[in-house]
This record gives sequence, structure tokens and C-alpha cells, in this order.
Amino acid sequence: MKTRIRHYLEVLSTAIWMVPLAFLIGSIILAFLNFYLDKTLIARHVQFPDFFLYFNDSENIRTMLSVSGSSILGVAGVSFSITIASLTLASQQFGSRLLRNFMMDRFNQVVLGIFIGTFLYCIMMLQFTSSMDLNKTTPIISMVGLLILVITSLLMLVFFIHHIAVSIQADTVIADVNGTLQAQSAKLFPEEWSEKKHLPDTPPADLQADLFNTDASPMKVRGSGYLQGVDHERLIKLVNDKDIAIKLTVKPGDFLIKNSVIGYCLASDAQKEDFENEIVGPVNDRLLVGSKATAEQDPEFPVRQLVEVAVRALSPGINDPFTAITCIDRLGDNIAFLINREFPSDHHFDEEGRLRLLTKPFTFEGIVEASFNQIRQHGRNDVSVTIHLLDTLLCLAHQASSDEQAKAINTQVNALYSTSNENFNAQKDRDDIKAKYKAINQCLEKRFKLDGA
Repeated sequence: MKTRIRHYLEVLSTAIWMVPLAFLIGSIILAFLNFYLDKTLIARHVQFPDFFLYFNDSENIRTMLSVSGSSILGVAGVSFSITIASLTLASQQFGSRLLRNFMMDRFNQVVLGIFIGTFLYCIMMLQFTSSMDLNKTTPIISMVGLLILVITSLLMLVFFIHHIAVSIQADTVIADVNGTLQAQSAKLFPEEWSEKKHLPDTPPADLQADLFNTDASPMKVRGSGYLQGVDHERLIKLVNDKDIAIKLTVKPGDFLIKNSVIGYCLASDAQKEDFENEIVGPVNDRLLVGSKATAEQDPEFPVRQLVEVAVRALSPGINDPFTAITCIDRLGDNIAFLINREFPSDHHFDEEGRLRLLTKPFTFEGIVEASFNQIRQHGRNDVSVTIHLLDTLLCLAHQASSDEQAKAINTQVNALYSTSNENFNAQKDRDDIKAKYKAINQCLEKRFKLDGA
């Protein structure tokens, strides 16, 4: 249930209409409240300064409300136009998948909410003043509230233009995506010294896992789309209640083709008689499948976003290696963060130590490949990008703490070195790359046993 709640919150967070809707509701409540206070607390016989006598004239009040409402609506239209223009520019330069980050920008949502909320407040007050007995009531609270809203809207317009100008800069976009990447990494990968939530792997568990290759029945997905998340809590409860074991062959971020195999199940002969309804259906209900990939349970999603920015920057049409280098810096920082983190176990046991759920895990090597493979391939003709990749890998080599990490780094280094020999003709470039290649190999060979070393 928690997984689904987080999923719905994630969907709502990307909906640009949520905050403006809240401001619309708030403006209606504010208009009713101010009207009530004017009718009940403010009386005609109360002596006000001369400035407030302006609010005694019904024509002045209507004029102010009409002008304010029409002006703010025009400002809102301009703001929407600026937003659409910035989204178009971001889509062309950074990729359409990054539009999700712009839509999640709370400041943009708040600005649009204030504009349309102020406009609705003016409309509501126009209706209220038509029924207000101005000979007995002076709508001071309502009009002061309007002035505050108008001044706030004008200030927000200035801040909004500044915010848009900053938010479409490459460094800002990369920093925002990197923030999402760091938050996801911290959530999905616990501290190195954190307690194990599952029992350790044992030979009996391995023997149980082998049964999936011989006695298990395949399970198929009933729809198509991207796997956005797995409700592990409900899935573990299902396998425990039905006394079965499941192996998932997909992980969040994978695209599922309808009727494709998503895993295998060890069930009794009686359960296999109605396998589709008793097991396959409930398992499908515990998979969150949507039309697009999200970062809910997929740490590689923001990685792919950064890689997309880098690859586009390396395209002949843009040719901006500095942006690609910035992306490499952020990706390297995230991988360094993961070096000291614990990757969740893919074995889930019950209280008696029996293997109940075997999932397809995220691995350090997989994240390194997702981070650097495409950048290496598209930047193979750019010396500066190749050298910066090697510099990043050298830094990671000094921090590597396991054979798996060393192997993943070494694989990338060898691929870079072989590519450089084929594409770079300048002897100085090849010498620089060779020196960095040797430095990385020496760093790794001192502490780890590498294949072929």
C-alpha cells in the first residue's frame, strides 16, 4: 500500500495543475472570508482615514476589480507563453524526457497559481460587491486583500522571469537532475553499515534458486508499458500466504511487452490448475506499469537523463563538449557515492529461511555502464571528453573497494583506450591517454585481481 501511495504522490508531483488548483480553491475561500469580515466587522459609522474613503465609491471598486482582473489575466497569459517557450527550448536542447523536471518545478506552479488565483478573486469580489449594501458597508478588507494580491503578482512576475532565465541554463538543468539522482541513490541504496533486512545467502538458498530453472512455471504480464515499481511488501505477503516462490526477471525501468515473461513461479500442482487467476493475476496487480519510465524505484532513470543531456551536447548540431564534461562530473560523483553504499539483496526469505522472492537486482556494473557507455560511444572523436572520462575513472579507481567495482571501472577504461587508438591520430593526445590508462591500471592492479591482469 505504501508503494502505491508513493506512486500516486509521484504522479501528482508531476502534474502542473495541482498547485494552481489549490490556489484557485484558496482564492474562493479568501474572497468569501473577506466578504464575511467586511459585512460583519466593518460598519459604515466607523471612522476611517481619508485614504479609505476611496473604497466608498462603488464605481471605483468595480473599476479596480475589473482592471486588476483583466491585467492579471494578461500577465498569466504571458507567463504561460514564457513557460511553453522555455519547455520547447529545453526539449530541443536537453531532450523531451527532461520536461518532467520542469513540470515538477514548484516555483513555476506557485507563480501560475498566484496569477489565476488573483484573477478568480477579482471575479468573486465583483459578484459580492453587486449585492453589497455600500451605504452600510465599506469593503476595506476585501480591497486591501486585492492590493496585496496584485502587488504580490507583479513581484512574482519579475521573479518568474529571472527563474526561467536561470532554469534553462545547462548547469542548472544538470544540477537539478543530479539532485534527483542523489536523492534516489540515498533512498534506494542504504548505508554500508546498515543492518541486513534479509537473511544472508546460504547453499540451501542457492539450491532453491536452481529450482526456478527446472520446475517453475512462467508468468506473463497482462499489459504493456514501463515497469515503474514493484510493491514488494504486498508481493512478499502474497508468496507467504500462498506458500509459493517467485523469481522476477524484470526490474523497474524495463519495458514490458504484453504477454512477455516477467518471471517464474514455484507452485503446487493444485495451484497450477488455476494458475492465471490464483497467481499470475495477483502478481500483475503488484506491478506498477505505466506509459513512461519514472525514478520511483529506478536509480538509472536520472542517470539516463544526464546521459541524454551529454549525448545531445556531443551531437554535431550542438557540439558542446563542456556540457558533456559537466554531466560526466555529476555521474562520476554519483558513482563515487554508490561505492560506499549497500546494494539491496535480490534474495527475500521468510522467517524460516526459505527463499520466497528472487528479484532482478540493480548492480554497480550496470549503473557504471548506464552512466558511461553512450557518452563513450558518442564522444569517441572528442579528445577532451575521452580524457575527462579517464580522469573520472582514475578518481573512481582510487576509491574502489571491491572486485566488482574494480572490474566495472577496468572494463570502461579498456574500452576507452581501444577506441582512442582507433580515432585519435595526434601523438600527444595518444600519449596523454596512454599515461592515464597506465595510471588507472596500476591503481587497480595493486589492490584487485583483474581478469587478464
